Amino acid sequence: MWSKRRHQQPSSKDSQPLPAKKKETDDCSAMATKDLIKEKFKLADSSGTIKKEELQTVLKTLGMEGKELESVFKNLDLSRGSISVDDFIDWTYGVKPSASEKVKKEYSSFLNGGVVSNSIPMTPPSDNNITLLDNTLLFLPEKAVKDLKIEGNMDDKGDVKKELWFGRVWELRALLAWQYKERLAKVKASDTITAERKAYFAEVMANPIKRAILAKVAAHWKGAVFRHRCCLKSLLDRLQFSNLRGTLVYCHGSGGCSWDNFRICRMIAGMGFQVVAPDGFAYPKNTAMGQMRHKDVMPLKKVEDDTNYWTGDLMYASGGSGTATYSTKAESVLDDPDAYRDLYEKCFQLRRSELHFTIGTLPLWVKTKGFFLGGTSEGAMTVARFDDQRYGDMLIGRFINSFSVEYCYFTPSPEDGMIGGQTKTPTLNIIGTKDQFFGAEDSVAKLVSEDQETGYGLKNLQGHAYTTFCRQGMADACVTLLEGGVHSPCTTHDNFLRQLFDVFFSRPHDIWELDKIWSVDPTMAELVELKQTTRNDPTPTNVTLLFVPHMKFPQKMSLREVQAMRMISHYEEKMAKEMAEDDAAQKAVQDEAKNMLDGIRKSQKKNGGKGFKNEAPKDTYYSKGEHKSKKEINGTHVNVSSAKKK
Repeated sequence: MWSKRRHQQPSSKDSQPLPAKKKETDDCSAMATKDLIKEKFKLADSSGTIKKEELQTVLKTLGMEGKELESVFKNLDLSRGSISVDDFIDWTYGVKPSASEKVKKEYSSFLNGGVVSNSIPMTPPSDNNITLLDNTLLFLPEKAVKDLKIEGNMDDKGDVKKELWFGRVWELRALLAWQYKERLAKVKASDTITAERKAYFAEVMANPIKRAILAKVAAHWKGAVFRHRCCLKSLLDRLQFSNLRGTLVYCHGSGGCSWDNFRICRMIAGMGFQVVAPDGFAYPKNTAMGQMRHKDVMPLKKVEDDTNYWTGDLMYASGGSGTATYSTKAESVLDDPDAYRDLYEKCFQLRRSELHFTIGTLPLWVKTKGFFLGGTSEGAMTVARFDDQRYGDMLIGRFINSFSVEYCYFTPSPEDGMIGGQTKTPTLNIIGTKDQFFGAEDSVAKLVSEDQETGYGLKNLQGHAYTTFCRQGMADACVTLLEGGVHSPCTTHDNFLRQLFDVFFSRPHDIWELDKIWSVDPTMAELVELKQTTRNDPTPTNVTLLFVPHMKFPQKMSLREVQAMRMISHYEEKMAKEMAEDDAAQKAVQDEAKNMLDGIRKSQKKNGGKGFKNEAPKDTYYSKGEHKSKKEINGTHVNVSSAKKK
């Protein structure tokens, strides 16, 4: 009987080794028998699987009961209620699949389910055929990845599986086109056009009038296809009913979408948002835009590629080049302020145009549901100054990271150091106390403004947006000042940002009462300290300044790990090594910033340097008020969305 033969102990005679040739023959015979049994099983049941109940009945018929039956089920993977015929027969013959074979089998099953792999051959659009939208970056959450049936290539910090996806618009189009091609191949015959039909086409094409008409139709069709490619509707409409948490349009910093820019997009995608990020460095080098800014881009990441959360750059294969590419140094700014004012203004106008274009291509369901705006450094300056009035209530909220929203070297005139859009839109400002470019303690902005002879910008820089928000009468705004935070806040406050964004995206209009929201939970309440607020003011202005102390846990820990660590007594001692490494990394970044600023001080006149020249700022598009309509200038403009109903 099969069950007795499988489990009986071999005799001493049986245990003697077989001659090499005989053993090889027996192995071949056993393999052939095994393959034959598999074929017979599959002929009997085309599904290729055996249900748990059926297997139990068969094994009981063979005389297995109780513990013996339980032992068999423990050795078989019946988690899905069934097992494949191949796996069951292999098990009966004592064949154990290796770990690599198991992974390959799972991956094959994954792709056979209609999921398209990132490894498919794909060719980027040619320089002559590329649109402004093709290189826009997308960061998609797990639900979107599953609904689009594409292969995840990125995880969030602390995740076990890569269930998120990032790539460019043209790459996602290529994946979806491959899916369509595969589906079409299953239903399309090899030769769908009959000989008679081919002859008719040849006759039509031989007629010059009909040929001209068809050429005109083809030209119109080509134009329609190109316009279709210039819109996100064709891609994102498939996610309309995916129950995504929302949409974020993100503006990267002056170095592109890498480092903290990438981490922020990644963490927000992990929260269930689709993130759309125009990439100002991905334009072809020989185009007008590419001559202003360009970096060589990396190919689409595959599932096996390293996409570690703390890797600095996962997007670009080269450094930046072009007339609008810069690395801010105070001595350069002060030596030629007009040139830098023009440069920063040019960058702003470029980024502003990118935002308007990208928002215009969003599908109607996204505009109906609303979207958030966010940016870091140069991108944050763009979001702060962005004229978003035309979008009304479509804009749910905005966050401004690593920019102080003040008149400084980065803004050509005092008017440009203010919020340029709707003051009723919930706004979040995030900045570190040691931000080396815009902070109040020691920064490029502070050094430029303090130079008595040649400096410009506010003399009493605050290093954050609280004063600006109050002066403009912001309806719902919160400023978070991160202790020890530099221009890259993820280094010191990554886990705080996650919890902050979670509240902001859930309750944007309540963000100015963040300390009250968190007061019910002692572990959350200790994350912030209230410094200033307009709660007791009789005005409708709602602005709060919160100080965020140094984090108690290493930022490389996920929030799940932090939660688990809190439950361990004397956890501080257990993670002393990790905290020391974290502090050392943060100090290295702060020391690098200090060395950069010390070099700048040497150029000041009061320190024996040659000093810097200073000229009056020129008028800009915004300081002239050219972005305003006649009704806005005359004060007769009414925001319909905020007007009271009669």
